[in-house]
Amino acid sequence: MLTARQLKIIKLIMNNPGIHGKEISENLNVSTRTIRNEITFMNDVTNCILIRSSTKQGYMINDEHLDIIHNIVNQDNENMDLAVYRIYKIIGKILFFEDCSIYDLSELLGLSDSVIRKEINKVIQFLLKNYNVELFKLKKDECVILLEESEIRELLFKIVKDTALENPDALMDILYMLLSDSWVMKYYKSTKEDVIKIMNGEQVYLSETDLSIFAACILICRVRNLNGYNLEENQISSPDDLSTRVITKLCMQSSYLEQADIPILYNLLHTVRMKSTDEVPEITDFTVLVFDEFCNEVFDKYSINLKESEALSSKMLLHIEFMNRRVIGGYELKNPIVDDVKTKFPFAFEISMMIVPILFKYKRVYVTEDEISYLTVYVAQFLENENVKLKTIVVTSQRHSVKQLLTQWLEMYFKNQIAIVDIINKEALKKMDLTSIDLVITLDSFLILKDVEVFSMDKLPEIKDIERLNSMIHMIRMNKRVSKILDCYIQKEHVKVYPDTKELPELLQEMSQKLHESGFISDTKGFYEDVLLREKNYPTNLGSQMMVPHALFTFADKTGIEVALLKKPFEHHGNQVQLVFLLALEKKRNDEMNLLFQFFNQIVSHKKYMHALLQSEDSDAFIKNLYSFKLLE
Repeated sequence: MLTARQLKIIKLIMNNPGIHGKEISENLNVSTRTIRNEITFMNDVTNCILIRSSTKQGYMINDEHLDIIHNIVNQDNENMDLAVYRIYKIIGKILFFEDCSIYDLSELLGLSDSVIRKEINKVIQFLLKNYNVELFKLKKDECVILLEESEIRELLFKIVKDTALENPDALMDILYMLLSDSWVMKYYKSTKEDVIKIMNGEQVYLSETDLSIFAACILICRVRNLNGYNLEENQISSPDDLSTRVITKLCMQSSYLEQADIPILYNLLHTVRMKSTDEVPEITDFTVLVFDEFCNEVFDKYSINLKESEALSSKMLLHIEFMNRRVIGGYELKNPIVDDVKTKFPFAFEISMMIVPILFKYKRVYVTEDEISYLTVYVAQFLENENVKLKTIVVTSQRHSVKQLLTQWLEMYFKNQIAIVDIINKEALKKMDLTSIDLVITLDSFLILKDVEVFSMDKLPEIKDIERLNSMIHMIRMNKRVSKILDCYIQKEHVKVYPDTKELPELLQEMSQKLHESGFISDTKGFYEDVLLREKNYPTNLGSQMMVPHALFTFADKTGIEVALLKKPFEHHGNQVQLVFLLALEKKRNDEMNLLFQFFNQIVSHKKYMHALLQSEDSDAFIKNLYSFKLLE
């Protein structure tokens, strides 16, 4: 991509073959030296002689490259930012000319000293605003570099990445300006081919944009090395993973890369997803920790379970893995439509922002709004697909103005949590099928329904009612979640009612065998002995009639539960136990099991419900009674 002034030069020459530099400079109000520099730049950046020059005949378009000229002239000039191009050009000159002064820059760029001073200030402000870095400072008219070589390369990597993501067609021009060498274009293609060859050997590939970024960054290392700007040897070795293997092979096969380049290139490549048909990207324990905390906090505040959809939560987890890598490594993505995302998905953006303090707590880094906007898309998709709003009926016999005030209040405070299906009176409610309804909100304090939760107010809502309704919504969602967990883990065929008593070792052995037959565990004997040993040392009694045994060290192939209800209790650590939930747990954190333990604890504290559960005659009655319990706040 050429600048507006460079395009004007081309058009002047096209329309006036043989025009001299003095005429062009007068037309554009710049020096003849600037015109010469611009024409040299255009011939270098396109890697061909676009414009021929002659002292007698002036400047002429090279007929051999008319196709390139036409493509250039047809570019959209409005998209070209001359100011940014000049900033990159100045950065390149400062980085590759030792003790570069204002007067050197004036000579190199064909600009007056006063203009150069203004442009240098623009460069300083640009780098502070976009990359929070101070590359150099002016000291007695000389540009003194303030960064270490590793920091300089990281800055160049970030500029390249942002350029390629925003405007891939401008990458070559930016590289030319930053590296101050025309020949880099020749080596960019071969560098890219080297990367592709090595990645093919590893059976992985990058997207075209990521490949361009990585090749450009390797080229930066190559040019800096060749110009004597070498990195110091880093004693910290990179992890033995795919990214390290790719970069190490590049170093071994290339004379232009050094061992010291591996860590800095690794930090970049580690933030990019390399795709493979065989290998799934590793999700680190840290990302799982962040994701779990994020989901828990979202559920606590909004009663929304982001793990509801396994497929979508897996995608979100993978996104957060690479988001963490980018944020921690300093290679955050920018999003040109971040404001549009915030406007279109305000609630999803609000939810996504809850990950910011979590990551700051552990790594002392802030996630930018640009990065948050990408996470927002996943959250918005979840909210849309899972239909997380509670289906709600509003019941009131009041006049129209009261109905309007009530609906406005609900819209203001609960629009993201409830969906109002209908607004009806009490008589109409009696005739309505409430099977699919989650919640009824009413101004009638005497309204009681058997199968649907009712939120009652005896007058127009007050501030305290916001907290009350939020608590009820949270309770409803918790119970819906518990019901899904029970559906998943406790089926009728895994419940057995024993008419006679059994000793604990015999009972656990029989239940362990059933877990094995159902494919939950492989080592029946080891699992059984582990559970028995735990009960001896750390009994799992809940209350006086129930216990939840599980192994300490033997993990399941998949999580499963066997239930035993004994009509005649057995004695265990001074308790008369009648109900046993034997758990086979996988070696991973399971939030569903944590919620199930909370459910079990509330069961034993509810005497009437516990009595009904113990009186179940068979597995069908037990399942029905189990589902009838409502989790309390």
